[in-house]
Amino acid sequence: MTAGALPKGYEKGQRTAQLKKSGSDKTGLAIVIGMIAVAIIIGGLAYVGVIPGFENMQEQTTTVPVMQEKPSTSSYTMPSSMATGSYAPSMGDLYGYLEFHISHGDVKSMIGDDRTNALEVSIYTYDDGELVVDLDPQFIGSFDDGTYFVIVDNEEFNDYEQAGTELYIPFELGTEKIEIVGSYILS
Repeated sequence: MTAGALPKGYEKGQRTAQLKKSGSDKTGLAIVIGMIAVAIIIGGLAYVGVIPGFENMQEQTTTVPVMQEKPSTSSYTMPSSMATGSYAPSMGDLYGYLEFHISHGDVKSMIGDDRTNALEVSIYTYDDGELVVDLDPQFIGSFDDGTYFVIVDNEEFNDYEQAGTELYIPFELGTEKIEIVGSYILS
């Protein structure tokens, strides 16, 4: 083979085209890799919350509910958890008939005891919290001075606040029963 001669099967200019082609393939591959790297970085920033819009990609974590500050007037209206109906609940169960909210716990039952004129609220707590209950006069009435008597775990409790018929009763972790005594209870 002589100098400058091409191997059998090659045409003039074919070698240069192959070199150019492999160079452009490398450039294209570099661009694709760069785009994938940018996408991974953006996805990672979105996942950790630096870039908004991908909140649902993160693992859902439970947060502890936060009680808002008590209203200064009785114009506060709680979201309704009250069932509709004009009849008295059966067997003294007032759960679903009185509006309430509890932080750091769950209400298991609300039973009216007509022998003691008390609403017995059984709760499960997972931290210190507060029970807010709106005492509807259709079911439980206040004493002549407009107040109620509160007992927490069988001990008299005076550290609650009252705004109209709403009672704000703080409780400690481990509290199981809150009783609210009035002048009457319909059960």
